Amino acid sequence: MGDEKIIEELQSQVSKKLKQLQKMVWFLKGYQLNEQNQVTHLSIRNFNLNGNWPKALLLFQHLEFLDIQENNLSYIPEEVSRLKNLKVLDIRNNQLKDLPNTICQLPKLEKLYLGHNVFSSIPSIISECPALDLIDFSSNQVNSGCEYLLNSKSIRNIYLKDNQLKSFPFELLKNGKINDLNLQENRIENLPEEGIHINNFLY
Repeated sequence: MGDEKIIEELQSQVSKKLKQLQKMVWFLKGYQLNEQNQVTHLSIRNFNLNGNWPKALLLFQHLEFLDIQENNLSYIPEEVSRLKNLKVLDIRNNQLKDLPNTICQLPKLEKLYLGHNVFSSIPSIISECPALDLIDFSSNQVNSGCEYLLNSKSIRNIYLKDNQLKSFPFELLKNGKINDLNLQENRIENLPEEGIHINNFLY
């Protein structure tokens, strides 16, 4: 099935009008095509999905960027692993508390935005995502599981602002591995006495 047909199917499954965009900008909603008329960028932020994932959404084989914020989603379907070219997944402002194990089957996923959800712990599967560089858990309820972030071979940018952390596994930090680490608006009690070798460390 061609992407134009998938767009038609997706349109039948959502309540708002899907618009083709020449260039994807964060505040615009719609989809962007490449020269082969393949959907590479899709934003259905605040599309009144009411917690439901449109089935057609998981058919886009060339999708690189997906913004699905503000849709009252409580889960990510296992079938997300079909989106093999996905590089950026922005799913902030929903009701997520866990991730599917299949998230690690996205070989190109570099940026995962999970801010403003209801995570209480970092899922262990995070450490197995092969290309993940940036992870954002800002404004959740996280109080454990940070070791999975530091056990990752690829993650360099970690955002944990405004959570419920009282400790952080600083002993797992390796010099030069982490570029950004934001622990602001937590109550970290085990801050190390020696300096942290991170380019941008906020606490």
